[in-house]
Amino acid sequence: MAKTVTRELTKAQIRRYRGLLEEKREEIRQNLRSAAASKALARGDDSANLEDLPTQSHEEWIFLNRNSIDVMLLREIGDALGRMEEGSYGTCMECEEAISQKRLDAIAWARYCVPCQELLASYDS
Repeated sequence: MAKTVTRELTKAQIRRYRGLLEEKREEIRQNLRSAAASKALARGDDSANLEDLPTQSHEEWIFLNRNSIDVMLLREIGDALGRMEEGSYGTCMECEEAISQKRLDAIAWARYCVPCQELLASYDS
């Protein structure tokens, strides 16, 4: 895997991206903790009747989907931090070209450059 991108990104830029990733990771962890606490409080309410079950089931479905997305994002962030440690952060995992700083600013955990991401997304469609 090419390591040329880390030479293009300055140490200050890498520190900045690391900070963004760590901030986002902590934000997601906080969301998961508060969501779990809210869920525990809701379970403690025994006054719910049968008429509330459809709404409750829908809310649980939303809760589970949200948590699933958050867990996947935590993995992506962890992987990006790992790429920083190995010196491949900012390199597209498909074409091994530099990921633009504009893309990294928007999605600091990006694995692919925009053209490769679009190509991969078209395969999923």
